[in-house]
Amino acid sequence: MKFTVFLAAAAVLSAEAFAQGEAPPPPDLPAEAPQAEEPPVVHQDGAGRLTAFARRTRADKGCAAAAPAFRVVAAMGEGNDAAQHELAECLLEMQGASPTETALFRDEARFWLTRAAYAGNARAQRRLVLDMAAPANALHDPMAALQWALVYEKNPTADLYGFKELPKTLIPGLKTSLPPEAVAEADAFATSFVPIMLAKFEAPKAQKPAGDRRPPPGARPRRPGIGG
Repeated sequence: MKFTVFLAAAAVLSAEAFAQGEAPPPPDLPAEAPQAEEPPVVHQDGAGRLTAFARRTRADKGCAAAAPAFRVVAAMGEGNDAAQHELAECLLEMQGASPTETALFRDEARFWLTRAAYAGNARAQRRLVLDMAAPANALHDPMAALQWALVYEKNPTADLYGFKELPKTLIPGLKTSLPPEAVAEADAFATSFVPIMLAKFEAPKAQKPAGDRRPPPGARPRRPGIGG
């Protein structure tokens, strides 16, 4: 009986609200569960935001979680050599599910370090030198180590940002370990070095649907009979 009276009262209230032009209040809905944080959508100017997201993810969850976001920014090319370097750092830390996957991470790390180094990134150049000069390192390559050591020594941004000098004995030791022709080739590489950038990603411009005659944003509406 009480339930019937309640329904009747609710119906009367709804009818009065409708008669006054008011919509009845919506029923209470259960609260939605909070959504997990997602990486921001990458636009042409979104590399900085996505890099910040990748850095936060690296700090909170580690390199394995951050690497996918770093890869997106790294592939956006020119102007993103810092993300290329940070991606390489992550790949040098990550362990794969198998020795083969770990080796793939190291190969990819060398690629992105080299890309950032060619773009003129002093941090990437220094990391390449130290890793390639170490015999036990997966990137060991004395010839390339000497090439990048000579380039790094001439990089003005190394002093500008206060990066450390290379160990005093590193370049002399590399030259002693290599044949004269390899040393000459490394000298020539450093002398002729010119930065090479990965092509910059350009987002496609939005196209208006065919037949869309809406005025562009900010345009003043035309009045009928005025201006044709």
